[in-house]
Amino acid sequence: MDGFAIDQLPAGLGSPSDFEYEWEDVAFHSRVWETGPDPEGATKVDLTMKTIRGEQVIDLETLREFLTEYHEKDPAEWKLTPLRIGTYGGYAADGQAFFFVSPGVAAEVSIDRARYSQEDLLTTAAGFHPEDSV
Repeated sequence: MDGFAIDQLPAGLGSPSDFEYEWEDVAFHSRVWETGPDPEGATKVDLTMKTIRGEQVIDLETLREFLTEYHEKDPAEWKLTPLRIGTYGGYAADGQAFFFVSPGVAAEVSIDRARYSQEDLLTTAAGFHPEDSV
C-alpha cells in the first residue's frame, strides 16, 4: 500500500477498503478493515493503517505535533509512550501507534481495543514498513 508492505495482521479482520485524502498539505493513504453490518446495520472499524507523506513531517517530533493537531488532542493530556516500532522511532497510545520513517514519510496504525490487544497493535505496526526495508 503506497510503497509499504503489510506483513502482519491480526486474525478476524473484516473487509478492507482503501482511501486517499489530504489534510494541511499532507497526503494520507489509508486501508481500513471493517466488520459488519451488525443487526442494527452498523459497521465497526477493526484496524486502520495509514501512510503519511508531507514536507512538514521532518522528524519524529514534527510528526507528533502534526498528529496531535490532526487528531485534535490536547498535548498535555495525550498519553504517548515513546518506543521503537520495527526499526523506527515512534509513539504509542492505547489503540494507536505512529512512527517516523524518513523526512516526508511516516505511518500510523490504529486498532479496535475492544477486540484486539495493545500487543496486537504493536505487532501489526511493526509489520507495516516501506517495501524496500525488508
